[in-house]
Amino acid sequence: MGHPCLEKRAAGTFGPVRPGTRGGTIRSVSRSSPVLVRGRSRRAASTSARPHTVAFAGGVLLLVLGLAGWVLGGGPERFDEIILVLDLTIGGTILCTSALVGRARAAEARRSAQLGVLQHAARRMSASLNAEDIGRAVVEETGRVVEYHNARVYLLAPPDDLVPIVFDGTVGAYEHVDLEILRTTVGQGFTGWAAQHRTPLRVGDAVADPRGITIPGTPQVDESMLAVPMLHDDLLVGVITLTKLGLNQFDEEDERLLTIMADQAATAFTSASHLADAERLTAELRRLLDMSSALSRSLDPRAVANLMAEHLARTVGAERAQISDWDARNDRIRTLGSHPAFRREHLEDFYALGGFPLTRRVLEERVIAVVDTEDPTADEAEVAHLRAEGARGLIMLPLVAKGEAIGIVELSFMGRPTDDVARITLARTMAHEAAMALENARLYETARNLADRDPLTGFFNHRYLHERLSEEVVRAVRTRRPLSVVMLDLDDFKLVNDTFGHVYGDRVLVHVAELIRSSLRGSDVAARYGGDEFALILPETGHDEAAVVAERILEAFQHSPFASAGRQPIPIGASIGIASHPQDGRTATDLIAVADRGLYSAKDAGGNLVLAGARPAEVASVPTIRAWRDRFASV
Repeated sequence: MGHPCLEKRAAGTFGPVRPGTRGGTIRSVSRSSPVLVRGRSRRAASTSARPHTVAFAGGVLLLVLGLAGWVLGGGPERFDEIILVLDLTIGGTILCTSALVGRARAAEARRSAQLGVLQHAARRMSASLNAEDIGRAVVEETGRVVEYHNARVYLLAPPDDLVPIVFDGTVGAYEHVDLEILRTTVGQGFTGWAAQHRTPLRVGDAVADPRGITIPGTPQVDESMLAVPMLHDDLLVGVITLTKLGLNQFDEEDERLLTIMADQAATAFTSASHLADAERLTAELRRLLDMSSALSRSLDPRAVANLMAEHLARTVGAERAQISDWDARNDRIRTLGSHPAFRREHLEDFYALGGFPLTRRVLEERVIAVVDTEDPTADEAEVAHLRAEGARGLIMLPLVAKGEAIGIVELSFMGRPTDDVARITLARTMAHEAAMALENARLYETARNLADRDPLTGFFNHRYLHERLSEEVVRAVRTRRPLSVVMLDLDDFKLVNDTFGHVYGDRVLVHVAELIRSSLRGSDVAARYGGDEFALILPETGHDEAAVVAERILEAFQHSPFASAGRQPIPIGASIGIASHPQDGRTATDLIAVADRGLYSAKDAGGNLVLAGARPAEVASVPTIRAWRDRFASV
């Protein structure tokens, strides 16, 4: 099916688009329909040339009469006859010469006017900053030098699509034209022919020319077409196409003028494209700089990941983003950050790679993967995961630092994933840049953990406890939420070291640490205060709730004595003190001191109990390490 107002041989240019054809609302125009003439009128041009033609014809007539009188009369016999013949001859010659001079001057004036229009068009197009403005300038300025009934400007969209950007009709029957129905391709119709052969095409009878496209159901009227390619450095930029009712309505002069206009337009379009590329590059660099600046302000891997997710999602227009690092040893990825940030609490901490071969391939081969749930060839596991989350599209980018994949970026789309190569390339560049920041943050976290943690138990150390407790006190004051500190000291632990040695004692401490860890929430902070003494920070926990936690730890000790092959199980007991903000203290130092006093009070009271303020909370009596030693010695 052809394109109305485009390449057709039928004069469907001015006919209605009937049901079954592709869109458009162009009413039919008969052969006798009045035409609105735009720009230079041929009738006006011929009218202005008529006096010169009459003068020239009169001069020739006088000259012929003079010469005929001379020849037929046998030559003048009297002086007055000689004067008459000379008058006729000279007068005819003068009239002929004047007519020729007048025509030359008129042509010169017309060319001067055309040159002025072309110069103005060049200035206007060079001042335009986008393709649509340039296209509008082309059709309007062309109308001042070439008469047409409608004009279209096409730009080439590689590899071979010709996309109309401007349509201008000067016949009263036109109302609205959908540019989409005017699309064509290189080699299709008159416009496509001009684009394919890179040469102007002037068609005197569009109906009869076999290169046109006939639209079924449209009436045929006589029309002429002129299509001129826009070339810049021998590269096709687009095509300008004019249509006019009637046969042979365009001549060589029209073709010459439109060719000049097309050359100017090609330069303008190319300059605008280069400007757009420069602006896009500037915007990309600005995005990259903004992200780099934001990432440089944090060494927390999770904060860095959240910033990465936000910037990358905005770059490609994704609704969601997830940043994960790769735990290759355990064949899984660990969730670090997301966009929007609140989605993080709904995501798992770890995702196994088993069953997701495409994700593993992105990590191992460091390639980009695009998934569309509407694509029947898409990875089934990824499609199922996307549908479960209510998304349609996914782009996965590897995070590569120092030549090694350290993680993955997952960008989710509610609609079809973007296929904009420039955007995806920018996202990959940003991901590579961000990967270094993430790796640095991970290395810092590792170093900080080594400095902040006890290597034996994995708990935080004494220094970190004081720093973190000071932060929690400030937060408790700001939010007016409770805060408690628990100090715990193992009862008679020195006897274990003295009896079995420090290596065995270390194994007991690791066992104790695991029991404590299993009794705490994810938001609680456990620290090895020194030796066999532990400290716990319990945010948003009051005095009574802290006592419950302490009793739960003692019960865990009671039910899980330390057992070693070849030895009797060793019962574990502990003395525990509790302090709460603000009633027991308003600073980190005060809270630790109060809890520590409670611990020693519990130990003085016999141990293996929790001292909650002034109220000792005893737990069920369990064997202590001293009692165990006494039994062991008596065996």
